[in-house]
Formats: sequence, structure tokens, C-alpha cells
Amino acid sequence: MSSWLRRLGPSGAVLLLATIGGAGLLAYDHWRTSGLTAVSRGERLAQTRGCFGCHGPGGLTGFEDPSGTTGSVPLFSNEGVEGHSRTAGEIREWILEGKPKRLRDQQAGEDADEEDELFTMPSFRGRISAAQADDLVAYVRAASNFHASTAPVAVQGREAAARLGCFVCHGPQGRGALPNPGSFKGYIPPWDGPDLPELAKDDVELREWILDGSCKRLREHPIAKRFIQGQAVQMPAYRGHISTEDVDRLVAYVNWLRTSTEGREGR
Repeated sequence: MSSWLRRLGPSGAVLLLATIGGAGLLAYDHWRTSGLTAVSRGERLAQTRGCFGCHGPGGLTGFEDPSGTTGSVPLFSNEGVEGHSRTAGEIREWILEGKPKRLRDQQAGEDADEEDELFTMPSFRGRISAAQADDLVAYVRAASNFHASTAPVAVQGREAAARLGCFVCHGPQGRGALPNPGSFKGYIPPWDGPDLPELAKDDVELREWILDGSCKRLREHPIAKRFIQGQAVQMPAYRGHISTEDVDRLVAYVNWLRTSTEGREGR
């Protein structure tokens, strides 16, 4: 043991090693999650900040609240979110203020008694950063398809992905990051994140992932194939279960997410 470490004493040495170890774990965790996008970060924030306690797992339960001024604790469906928010700015106001100014002013004008409400949306201002608020808004918008693009490539791609069950693992709009023990990064990479090009370097490999559950290049790589074989959640092979048209729609949609202005929104 070096002299400077001896001078710290047992307690000091333990504290130093714990600090170094903790910093290492934080750095490791950052490395493992650096590929997450706004939507996938927002989903994790919603889970850790208690949002799913009222809105249900994934924000997709919700319930009626006759005592409330809005009539329900909405689920993050298109109808639920667009019925409570006119703009993305109002979604942000719900998160930070507990209610948009438009509804607060309306309530004040009607002299409503907020104390009679059984459930009120908490205000997260001061509890989360501006960047975290952005991520939560991105997640709510993706989960609800709030003001979603009507571009044919986006609509057809979303419909095909939803019908084939892609969003169950890949998250809303393909932008989530479901944990996947045993995989290289520990999660299923979002389609609009920086990890995907490492897994599918072109459309040919993307089609291989869809049809065969992995691409030939990684299946034959001595290290990569161990992660592919060892990950808990395996990509299903759709060959024989999907039309050529749907493969084309999915490939076009992933490329749209990654390259178009609309697809990159909230990244």
C-alpha cells in the first residue's frame, strides 16, 4: 500500500475507493445510456418521477375523475392528450405548473373550488430541469401521437409497426428503449438514436434485422454474436410472416425518423 493511502487510514481509504467506484459506475452508466433519445429518456423520467402512478404503466391507463375540472386523469392516448392540451406548450405547462394557464384562467373565471378535486396534477417546477421537462414532453407526444405527422411515409410506417407489434419492444413510434439484459447496451436501441447505425449500417442490413432477427455481419462476428445470442429479448424473425410492402414501409419509416425534420423533432 502506498504511503499516501496509508495516511488516509482505513475509513478514509474505504471512502476514497467508494467515491472512485461510484464515479466509475456513473461513467459506465452514462456510456451504456448515451444512445438514449429524448423520448426514451422521457419514458424513464416518467417512471422514476411517479407519473405512471396516476397515468398507469406507460401512461396508458388513466381513469375518470368526476370531481375534477377536466373530468379525468387522462391516459397518454391521442384522444386523452389532445383532449387536454391544444399545443405542445400546454403539455409542458401541465408538467411544470399542474395545469395550463388557459384552464387556470377559465377555472378562476368560473370561481371553481379546486379543493373539491380528488386528484390534482402535481407541479414539477423546481423538481425537474428544463431539459428533463423537454424529455417528458417528447415522451408524451410520442406515446400519444400528439399532432403526429400526416406524411404518407410516417402514417404508413406507424400503422405497419403498430400492427406488427414493433412498438411493444421498440416503444412509442419506435423511439423507446426497453431494458434488455444481456444486450451490448442493456436496452433495445431507439430507431432514431445513434446506436442503430452500428446495428444496421444500411437498408440491406435493416431488412435483414426485420426478416431474420439480426443481420449477417453481426451474426458472423465472434463478439457481436455472443450479445445477440445472449440478450434476453430477441428480435423476432418476420420472414414468412410479413409482406414485402410492409418491409418497405418499415424501412422507409425508420429512415424518415432519422432524416426528416418532422422525424427528428424532440430528439
